Amino acid sequence: MISPRTAPRPPGPLAAVSDALASVEAAAAGLMLAGVLGISAAGAVARSAGAPLVWADEAAIAAMVWAGFLGAAALFGRAGHMAITLLPEHLPPRARAALDLVTALILLGFFAGLAGLVWRWFDLPGLIRSGSAQALAQDSFNFLYLEPTQTLGLRKIWLWLVLPLFTLGGLVHALAGVARAAAAWRVLS
Repeated sequence: MISPRTAPRPPGPLAAVSDALASVEAAAAGLMLAGVLGISAAGAVARSAGAPLVWADEAAIAAMVWAGFLGAAALFGRAGHMAITLLPEHLPPRARAALDLVTALILLGFFAGLAGLVWRWFDLPGLIRSGSAQALAQDSFNFLYLEPTQTLGLRKIWLWLVLPLFTLGGLVHALAGVARAAAAWRVLS
């Protein structure tokens, strides 16, 4: 039985980009998790020495959020997310391929909608038009580029940048998933 998970990857640049991107995302997520461990250990040692690192918890949380988003995007590229397969396992191959295609299209729709939300929230055209983050905040009450973190002293935009990366990666992986599912469906048609 052919499904998007077992179908040969369609040749072409999209599948290659998705595979390469998933590898980069997985490696970056691993580095972020190593950062969480290192920061947490340093914070614990410093706290036990009587000189706590007030920024350690916030940095560890930020690294964990980045690891979660990057790891989730990598799993989309590798079709590695948990799935309930009770229905697909009992369908004939052609119906299973059609269900896989519909599922891939729904995922693509989700990432397209998320891309619209992220585009609107980050409002790059508005930032360029306003000329500065301060002017954007005054014009639209969008403080995304100005709001500081509690203890790190960074602007939160540096932490939120994971959302456009996740969305872009998700779009690439979803498009590749649609191509794989469509190829599997065509084989069975």
